[in-house]
Amino acid sequence: MEIPQIEYSDKYINLMVLLVGLVIVLYFLSRMFARKRVLTFGNFETLEKVLGRKMLPWSFFILLVRILAVVLIVMLLSKVEVVRDSYIAKSDFVLAIDTSASMMTPDYKPTRLGAVKEALKEWIGKVEDTKIGLVTFAGRAYVKSKPTFDTEELMDQISSLEWEEPAGTAIGEAIVSSASILDGGNILSTRNNTIILVTDGKQTVESVNISSALKSINSSRIKILAIGVGSRRDVESETPPELAGLNATATKFPNLDEEMLRYIANETNGRYMIIDNENSIKRAFETALEYRKVKKDMNRELLLALAAIILVDWAFEITRYRPLP
Repeated sequence: MEIPQIEYSDKYINLMVLLVGLVIVLYFLSRMFARKRVLTFGNFETLEKVLGRKMLPWSFFILLVRILAVVLIVMLLSKVEVVRDSYIAKSDFVLAIDTSASMMTPDYKPTRLGAVKEALKEWIGKVEDTKIGLVTFAGRAYVKSKPTFDTEELMDQISSLEWEEPAGTAIGEAIVSSASILDGGNILSTRNNTIILVTDGKQTVESVNISSALKSINSSRIKILAIGVGSRRDVESETPPELAGLNATATKFPNLDEEMLRYIANETNGRYMIIDNENSIKRAFETALEYRKVKKDMNRELLLALAAIILVDWAFEITRYRPLP
């Protein structure tokens, strides 16, 4: 696990040293004057016996609390930032996932769809402050979730994905459905919009022609990352017994229409990739993100810590742990 770096301005270091020294001097002066007041106005030894404890103990813990408060104030002035390498999304996304029966083929572990689901959940965990929607498609398209920041709900939706009916692969309809839930027409938005299309086949249902689908989103600034799941080699795989008779005959590769994927990507200024092994699945999704150093200021965290320190100091002053009874 990478340890994040801390950046800050050292402009106020001398001020922090001065203030900490002042807190220490004032602490000991206040203790000295407090002891004199007790000796002047009361029987010190009697008070100690009644209370069952020493009067005016050298409460270094209180001193440390106040020093920490000063340090936190100076840190707020010093613009403390945490710097770490992170994946950054400059786009909002809709995941268009093929859930036809052929995605249950077990040439990936546990199945093609299962491998895609696990890779997607890991990918979503890397994305922050980004809206992501979900569309599935077999012989027709289904909107599962509009773009949302609720990654927990999205993870649950992805975990529950299984093959769907009717039979077929309606890629054109999936593109139109995905575009319809993206805010591609908002010219004031600074965010890009991307459809991540994952399929192991080719268009077999012409409810919406692919060319027509792409023309319909040309003005929406939507890019498509087209990802093909399968193999470039001519490999035959067994049909899972539970899918026998459900439009899931043994698949012979290559069954991917690479020309179609390339066309979809080029027409939208996107890109296309072929997943031909388990390791390439995660890398394919990561291409939609930018990996760079990210800075996050710690002002909110420092303010909360300072508030907690002030409350602790106040609690000592109003409880039996205060220096004077």
